[in-house]
Amino acid sequence: MNLDEFRREMESYRRQADEEANRRKDSVWVEKQLLQLYGRFDEHERLMAHQVFAEWALSQDEATRFDALIMIGRFKIVTALPALRQLAERLRTERSPGAPFELDKVERLIVAITPASLA
Repeated sequence: MNLDEFRREMESYRRQADEEANRRKDSVWVEKQLLQLYGRFDEHERLMAHQVFAEWALSQDEATRFDALIMIGRFKIVTALPALRQLAERLRTERSPGAPFELDKVERLIVAITPASLA
C-alpha cells in the first residue's frame, strides 16, 4: 500500500470512529480507536501513520488536529516537529477564542518531543 492509499484508509477509519463517538457520546472513542489501530501497524505502516498525523496536525478541522496532537504526543513522533512548528506559527495569528490555548498545547508538545540534541 502506498502513502496515498494509506492516508485515505486512515482518514476513513478516523471519520468512522468519529461518527461512532458521536453516536456513543464518548469523547475519547476516536483516541481509543486510533491507539488500537496504531498498535496493529508494522514498522512501515507506523512510518506512514507518522506522516499522516503530521498532516492532520495542520488540518483546518480542530477535531482532526486534536486527534493528531494526541497521537504525536503519545508516540513522541519527532518527524512531526516541522508540522507542529508550522501549526504554532499559524495559531499565533489566528483570532479564534481557542487559538491561544491550542498554541500553548502545541508549544508544550514541541518541547516534550524535541530530542535533547535538537533543543
